[in-house]
Amino acid sequence: MTIPAYFHRASKTYVAWWFYAMASVAHAAPQTHEPVAQNIQLGDSVMLPTRTIVGSHESTVAFFLKQKDMLPESVAFDSKDGSFYIGSVRKGKIVRRDKNGNETDFIKPRQDGLWAVIGIKAHETRRVLWVCSFEGSDLEGYKERGQSGSGVFAFNLDTGKLIRKWVLDIAGEHHGFNDLVVTRANDVYVTHMFNGAAIYRITDKDQKLEMFVAPPELKEPNGIAITPDEKTLYVAGLDGLMAIDIASRKSQPVKAPEGENTGAIDGLYCYKGGLLGIQNTSINFYQFDETHTRIAVTNVLETNHPLMKIPTTGVIVGDDFYYVANANFGAIKADGTLDPALLVEPAILKLPLH
Repeated sequence: MTIPAYFHRASKTYVAWWFYAMASVAHAAPQTHEPVAQNIQLGDSVMLPTRTIVGSHESTVAFFLKQKDMLPESVAFDSKDGSFYIGSVRKGKIVRRDKNGNETDFIKPRQDGLWAVIGIKAHETRRVLWVCSFEGSDLEGYKERGQSGSGVFAFNLDTGKLIRKWVLDIAGEHHGFNDLVVTRANDVYVTHMFNGAAIYRITDKDQKLEMFVAPPELKEPNGIAITPDEKTLYVAGLDGLMAIDIASRKSQPVKAPEGENTGAIDGLYCYKGGLLGIQNTSINFYQFDETHTRIAVTNVLETNHPLMKIPTTGVIVGDDFYYVANANFGAIKADGTLDPALLVEPAILKLPLH
């Protein structure tokens, strides 16, 4: 089965994102975990470091998922009962893992027209589980049909019943809603790939899917975060980060220190006045300067953990970050089937942020 090349390039198998990130890292200035001794004399000009790296693996195993072939991509959390929700790219479903470790299908495979499950977020007070889904070749039973549908789905967080869905499925077009953020008022901002890179919005008042902004500099938007005051969106694109003022809809690139690459970041989250992002096999915390549009320091909190194989996205719970460390995307063969010999129990790791 085939699908247009650009769809593969931006799909959640991360093939192009992976190689793009690896190439960028290879061309960046070499980093070391050990400090380099320097002979600094009085009167010398000293620059503050713009990148720090943790020398040990801080992540621990939160839990393993029992189903090896689900290809988990995303994680959400409900503090009401301590349950985690994990989206499956392969099965087009959402698994609920309760505080006792029991796993059940909260959203059944392909329920209500669901495709591959990508970004998910829980609005705990409104009791809504928001889901991005698109029709991709990693989905079990996928058949090429000359177009690719995608949608934003809202499910009841208590019952799993569909509340409403917004779908783009247009002849000859390829759509891909990737990730989303939800405001306290239950407004949703969604990244969109393929037929036009853009940010879409659904407001709780109007309940309409609308294109919110489409900055010409934005390529293949992926992760998205919103500041606690809900005034600014941060979006991860193929070439770097972008800040979008919600009131004016004006956008600008987030500048980084020379040699620091911020392209191909996947999961993106606001935390303690900065941004937490998953890039390649690293989890980075980006500290801003006073403008909040320039990165002053990149703190590498975790890198190359032994269980990491194309980590995807996660969820911040208190001061801990839970994330998918290994989704088994490497087990996908050229014909779309999975190699059983390469399947392992997907790991959800826990990284302390404080």
